[in-house]
Amino acid sequence: MIVTVQPCFHWIGFHITSYLLQEGVEVIGIDPIETNQSDFLYMYVGRNSNFQHFFQKKDKENHVQGTEEEASVEYVDQHLLVRKNRKAIWVKLPSLYGEWMDLNRLGIQDKDQLKSWIKEKEAVYIGDFLHDLSKSLLGDQAFQLSSHVEGEDLMDQRIEAVFHSRKLLC
Repeated sequence: MIVTVQPCFHWIGFHITSYLLQEGVEVIGIDPIETNQSDFLYMYVGRNSNFQHFFQKKDKENHVQGTEEEASVEYVDQHLLVRKNRKAIWVKLPSLYGEWMDLNRLGIQDKDQLKSWIKEKEAVYIGDFLHDLSKSLLGDQAFQLSSHVEGEDLMDQRIEAVFHSRKLLC
């Protein structure tokens, strides 16, 4: 199976790309790489033999023959447009958190603020969300978000990872 992810270096797209590559799926990423973060994230997946990158969708269409088994995931304004088996579904994203997220956009400056935001928004960790999404994308199940309850210790570890990823960009 081949999955096209666009934009593949937006923080959510990057997590989708990484998750699929870890599952052994061939991924075609489309992203103009316009930010330092995008350029940095490319380094994590760029050498994977199951990954191809194109700056624009038309570049991909000019170089890669589409197949019946190809799927695509596109991040569009807090939704994912998932195309598979000639069907398209829109997945409204819950509030998500995880490494590489844009804390500045949310006005979050420290770990306590992020923890409060997670609790207030009942945010789902990106890895948990992708576990549920993969059942639909890689299998034959309809997408359904499972109930994800995480303990304080696990949440603290994940928050620590979010701030660690932020330090890597500085």
